[in-house]
Amino acid sequence: MSDRSNLAATVDGAPLSDEEARDLWTRFSRHMDEHRGDAAGFARESGYVSVTPTFDRGRALLVVRTTEAPPEAPAPRPRADRPAARPGGGKRPARGRRR
Repeated sequence: MSDRSNLAATVDGAPLSDEEARDLWTRFSRHMDEHRGDAAGFARESGYVSVTPTFDRGRALLVVRTTEAPPEAPAPRPRADRPAARPGGGKRPARGRRR
């Protein structure tokens, strides 16, 4: 058997100790038993912005945010000096050459 706990938690990306993670999971599970599907309510009552249960490398993971997540970076815009990709991914036929 492994020394590693099957329960993990992070707060703003920082991992909690196994003991802290177990405590958080216990409180989260108790709340969810009493208020089915209300993870947002648990977050609010605990002073968090969000709490999301997920899995990571075979472990149950609670991802806790105490601040709003940073906005996602916008998708890169096509460069003006390059033509847009052609549908189908094919190359442009060479000019002046016919077969």
